[in-house]
Amino acid sequence: MVKNRYSVRPKSSSGPYANIQWEKAVSLFVNNPSEVTSGRYFPSVKQTLFKLAKAGADGLIFLFESEKRGIEFMHPGINLESPLDWQMKQLFRQLNKQHFVKVKKNIDGTVTVKILKKGMIKAITYKLDMMRLKPSERWDKKWRLVIFDIPNKYKKVRDLFRKRLCQLELYPLQESVYISPYACFDEVEFLRELYGVAFTVKYLLVEKVEDDIFLKTHFHLS
Repeated sequence: MVKNRYSVRPKSSSGPYANIQWEKAVSLFVNNPSEVTSGRYFPSVKQTLFKLAKAGADGLIFLFESEKRGIEFMHPGINLESPLDWQMKQLFRQLNKQHFVKVKKNIDGTVTVKILKKGMIKAITYKLDMMRLKPSERWDKKWRLVIFDIPNKYKKVRDLFRKRLCQLELYPLQESVYISPYACFDEVEFLRELYGVAFTVKYLLVEKVEDDIFLKTHFHLS
């Protein structure tokens, strides 16, 4: 089987990204795109890495027309306002120097920019830090339970997974059982697929939780 450059996991299993399924990371950006509007005339590092992560191993092709006229995005589906050439060149130089991307000049005058694994980690970190649940205007009277049994040898991954659930403001019923009145399947799916723990994490939708008065108080539910 031929492995792409996203499918190879880090040699060390102790890092927080040790269990990330790199071949799935690209599809997670495609299925759950995080569009960032910064109000800037040219894309920020975060915006650029999100676009490159979404493009995956194919990368994006840029045609620099002139220092004044800006650039043209040649990749399908990429629609950004025309920033100045020199600003984008500086951004690419910065990302290339940090080993976030690989920049290649083509014979036809275009430039291909591909994201590297370090850049994917940075994009994933940005995306994870942005994850929040949007409370429903009206509660549907159902509870969302997330239960998991991640082996102790993946303790750092387990702790990070738990940290992200707390970031989403799920309430810890038990050490490995979290609950929320708000829909969070997409977010949980993203986390468990990203960390490669899909078979040890379950998402349950239940209509009744015994003695849930304290939960309703916690989530300010009527």
